[in-house]
Amino acid sequence: MSPEPFDGAAVRVPGQPFPLEEEWQWEYDYYDHTYHSSLLHQTYQHGSVLLGSDRPGEYWTLVVTGPQRGRVWWLRDGCAAPYVDRPSDQPGGDFLHWVRDWHVGQGWWRAE
Repeated sequence: MSPEPFDGAAVRVPGQPFPLEEEWQWEYDYYDHTYHSSLLHQTYQHGSVLLGSDRPGEYWTLVVTGPQRGRVWWLRDGCAAPYVDRPSDQPGGDFLHWVRDWHVGQGWWRAE
């Protein structure tokens, strides 16, 4: 995979289902490298559109296909996680809540 998966060089396939339904921390997934590589590629290239980036290597995507359709996901080095309004909220994380939080500069990612 390219160091910058949204640099325009990779073929995006938004019509294919987004592969994840729950958080995945691939930095701890040591066992099946073939599956890992394929799933990682699909996570960045299938079923979503790029919303933007807060920092290098961190991306916000809107899932447009599959069971997570309409939810925003945060992709970063080593992890992919669905957005939630507050750490205790589940499932939450739809586009409307994400864009409202982004617009006013609030959300769990800003609590540093």
